[in-house]
Amino acid sequence: MERRRDDTLVEKEGSVGRKAVILVGFCTAQVLDIVTTHIGLSQGRQELNGVAAWVIQHDGELAVYAIKVTLVAALVGFLLLIGRRRPGIWNAYLVAAFITTFAVANNIYRILT
Repeated sequence: MERRRDDTLVEKEGSVGRKAVILVGFCTAQVLDIVTTHIGLSQGRQELNGVAAWVIQHDGELAVYAIKVTLVAALVGFLLLIGRRRPGIWNAYLVAAFITTFAVANNIYRILT
């Protein structure tokens, strides 16, 4: 919260609550993507991501999950370091969370049909 000249409180554009929602949403979407991918693969479905499919074929399912978790951890670290100086980057992570949510919805659809 920030005070204006007329002593009214206003919320800053990059509030801590908003950042927490974005960060939790991003991480939750990634975890749900891993879970729904695992369920789909255990049902005999194919991985639609070509790079992930190649890694699964050559190194196994756990390898692709290890790579994904490592990349997500690196992205979260990057966000926490750079996000203070460049608040606009939080919006990119919000968009990434929405995109991943669509992938999760697609995985759930494929699992149920």
